Amino acid sequence: MRSLLLMTLLSVSDPRLDSGEKLLAARDCEGLQALFASPDSPATGSRVPSARLLVRGASACRKQDTVLAFALTERALALAPEDAGVRTAHAESLLSVEERTDAARLLDAILREHPKDAARARLLRAQLAGQESENALAVQLASSLAHHPEYGEQARALLARHQSALQSDAEAREALAREERALAERAEEAARTPSHAPRPGSEAWSTRGTLKSGGQRTFRTRNIQAGFTYILHATGTCTPPARQGRKSKLAPPVDLFGQDFRVRIGAQEPLHLKVGLEPERNALTFRAPEDNPQLFLEDRTGARSGGPHCTISDVAVRVP
Repeated sequence: MRSLLLMTLLSVSDPRLDSGEKLLAARDCEGLQALFASPDSPATGSRVPSARLLVRGASACRKQDTVLAFALTERALALAPEDAGVRTAHAESLLSVEERTDAARLLDAILREHPKDAARARLLRAQLAGQESENALAVQLASSLAHHPEYGEQARALLARHQSALQSDAEAREALAREERALAERAEEAARTPSHAPRPGSEAWSTRGTLKSGGQRTFRTRNIQAGFTYILHATGTCTPPARQGRKSKLAPPVDLFGQDFRVRIGAQEPLHLKVGLEPERNALTFRAPEDNPQLFLEDRTGARSGGPHCTISDVAVRVP
């Protein structure tokens, strides 16, 4: 019996765990990364402890070096891909390097597999939803954490902020519905009034003006007749931000997740405009609510450092 216990202990022990604890105590995160960078994986019984040690190292050094923390949790995930805590830590690393799309996918997967626990993952996903103006999702996720001993205070702050935003959204929808009813009445009146139909394939109006990230502009159109169908054309192009800080092979690509450019035609509901690193050509069909309606373009993207710089240009209205 004793020999069996001794063999079990030997099979799961890994000297790198003791060395790693010493490196972590010295806050030597680069040394910790080098220690576990070897392609030789720890013994089966040591993989999860090794992964959790790497996660602790990432937490300790993330404020000083987000890329190094990313590398530590990436290695931890390779050692323990099914461990919810390790996966949550890697999602946090993804968020720290602005990989929001991948972070959202990973956190959603964790919550699907652990619907009743994974409190840290739930808080991170609620915070991300709030940053992306997904108010209903932020409230839904934060509600179950309101009395959590560790995350309750942060969850209650999220609830207060986004419940207020939901109320504002509801009031805005109500006002929009009233405007749409009034527009419908005016459109019916315009339909009863004889007018000369626009020539198919012609350009009704265009502008050289542009909209850049963080801005908003209003354009007054011409030659557009109420009640007729038109196509709004616009090109959305983004460029990556200037790279700052130390260069690393692990630096993430430009993430366009959350870019939110919109155009409102008259008092109609805003339409989304696509943007991309390669020019995205938008063609949005609409029915003119009035003669020569105003076009209001705006960027609703939440402020974040290191985001791309985008421009809406080549705005024109054509007859289909």
